[in-house]
Amino acid sequence: MNAKFLYVACIAVGMAILPAAAQEAFPKKPIKIIVPLGAGGSSDLGARIVARRLSQELKQPVVVENRTGGNQVIGIGAVKSAPADGYTLLWTTSGIFATSVVNKTVPFDALKDFDPITLGGRTNAVVIVHNSVPVTDLKSFVDYAKSNPNKLNFASTGGSVTLLIQYFMQTVGIDMPIVTYKSQPASMNDFLSGQVQVMIDRPSVYKSQIAAHGKAVAVTGAKRDRVTPDVPTVAELGYKGFDIDTWQAMFIRSETPPDRLAKIRAAMRRVMADAEVRKQFVDIGVEPAGSSAEELATLSRNDAARWKSVAAISKYQAE
Repeated sequence: MNAKFLYVACIAVGMAILPAAAQEAFPKKPIKIIVPLGAGGSSDLGARIVARRLSQELKQPVVVENRTGGNQVIGIGAVKSAPADGYTLLWTTSGIFATSVVNKTVPFDALKDFDPITLGGRTNAVVIVHNSVPVTDLKSFVDYAKSNPNKLNFASTGGSVTLLIQYFMQTVGIDMPIVTYKSQPASMNDFLSGQVQVMIDRPSVYKSQIAAHGKAVAVTGAKRDRVTPDVPTVAELGYKGFDIDTWQAMFIRSETPPDRLAKIRAAMRRVMADAEVRKQFVDIGVEPAGSSAEELATLSRNDAARWKSVAAISKYQAE
C-alpha cells in the first residue's frame, strides 16, 4: 500500500468516526424557542423579538412555542426532554430558579440541565400602596405596616411573585398577610377596589392602569425605571444591597455540541447588540440587556441561592 493511499484512507476513517453533529451544517432546519409562560406577556413578546432577528442570523426559521403551566415547569421540562442538538432553545424568566422552591418536585435541575446563552432584558417592579392607606412614601408605609399588624394585605399571583414579596418584606422588616390570586387581572381588580392594599407590578402597568388608585413608594431594581423616574429604589431609601427585578434570558440544553452552542451564543450576541431589537424591547417595557454566558451563569447561581434563602426564612410551603 503506497503512502498516498494510506493517507487518504486514514482521513476517510477519521471522518467516519467524527460525531454526526460535527459533520452536519448547523442549523439546517427550523429552530424552536419554548417560552414556559403565556402568550402576550413581556417575556413572550421578548422571545418573539429575538426570534425574528435570530432567524436572520442563522438563516433558518425560528418559531416561538408557548408551553404554560406548573409555575413554568411544563415548558422548562419540555426543553429538558428535547434532544441536546441545538434545535430547541428556552426563553424564560428569573422564575426558573424559583421553580424548585415553589414546587414540591420538578423534573430538572435548573442550574445543571441548562447552559446559559445570554441575558435578554430586565423588567423593574414597583411597590404600590392603595390611596386609602395614609402613607406617602416607603418609610411611612413601613411604619404604618408595623404599627397596624394584619390591617394591610399584599396581593400576589403566587409562585415567584410571592417569593419576591417575601424578600421585600424580609428586607424592610414587615410581615403582612399575602392574598394569592389565580391571575394578575383578578389581583388588580381587588387592589383597585381597595380589598387588598398593596401590590407589586411593572412600572408601565402602574403608570397606565393603577396610578389614579395607588402610590408607587419604591422600585425594586438596582436603578430607577425610565417609566417612573421619580420613584426611588428600595436601596436608595436605606436598604442597601436590595436589588431584584424580573429578567428574561435564553438557555439551551446542557450537553449540546460545543460548536452549536458557540454558534448560537455568537448569533445571540449580535441579536442583543442590534439597535432595532433593543428599541423593540424598550417599546414593550423591558430594559434591553445582553450579557456573556458567564455573567448569566453568575446571575443564575445568585438567584437560585437567594430564593432558597427567602423560602427558608418565610417557611414557604411548596405547592
